[in-house]
Amino acid sequence: MKEHFKKFNEEIKLTSNQREDAKSKYTNVCKTLHNAYYESIYDGKTKLLFGSYKTKTNTRPLTELHDVDVIFKITQETFDKFYSYQSNGPAALLQEIKDILKKTYTTTDKIRGWAKVVLVKMADNTHNVEVLPALEKEDGTFTIPNSTNGGSWENFDPRKQIGEFQASNNKTNGLTAELVRMMKSWKRNVPSMDYPSHLLINDVIGFLKLEFTDGAEYDDYQEVVKNLFDYIKARCYDESRKSHIQSAYNRAVKAIEYMDEDKQKEASDEWRKIFGDKFPKEKENHHKKHKHVVPPIIKPASPWSRLG
Repeated sequence: MKEHFKKFNEEIKLTSNQREDAKSKYTNVCKTLHNAYYESIYDGKTKLLFGSYKTKTNTRPLTELHDVDVIFKITQETFDKFYSYQSNGPAALLQEIKDILKKTYTTTDKIRGWAKVVLVKMADNTHNVEVLPALEKEDGTFTIPNSTNGGSWENFDPRKQIGEFQASNNKTNGLTAELVRMMKSWKRNVPSMDYPSHLLINDVIGFLKLEFTDGAEYDDYQEVVKNLFDYIKARCYDESRKSHIQSAYNRAVKAIEYMDEDKQKEASDEWRKIFGDKFPKEKENHHKKHKHVVPPIIKPASPWSRLG
């Protein structure tokens, strides 16, 4: 399955045009806000990208649910103004951000304020932008608004999350990012499953601290994925999610068994049941048709101890 996993990972990465589209969208949104709150020329320093577009774990195909998460750094003066509100200053801040953006994005009325963010909906098959207005503190963390339950102000440390991901990805030679993208494709293929992305990423990082700590070759990816499903299954307390994980694990085991029997078509079919049609399909099982001239492939059993 080496070439299948290699091609699959290429197929689910964003194209260069899609990456440029995302950059153009969030840059223009943040520039619009910068010009409203600052007298200086916009140079990008009043924004901070976080989430999947910072870690480059976003996947194809694009849908209306693809949002670029970006912090817009508000001024101390702006924060003080809304912090002093007697009634729900966070909601008032989000409303002001929304009103500013509506003056520029006049072709759409799909600019919405939700709890902590303002969502700017773009055209189909392009990137939406989710703006989180925040005050940057001296220690590099942020104070962010939460408009629910009468309004409150919360602490947020995106740099810690980004740092943990990047440290894992560097140590595993890029396996962290590829594994997260593959798991997101699995999530997309199981729309009824609730599995928040931040929890999925934490699970991947935790797994890679125990196994494949220095990364893996594409030859090993079927074992990597199977073992990851086993790892998260053992730690999942949501029964509905756990049943989906168990199903994926069973299919991964079956796919590997098919490969051990030299049945590539059947193996790829099992992986497609997990990941969807972006995973390459084996059109014809040539080995099966000419089995009488192909010597059996004997593999030693892979040592495996259940993660504790």
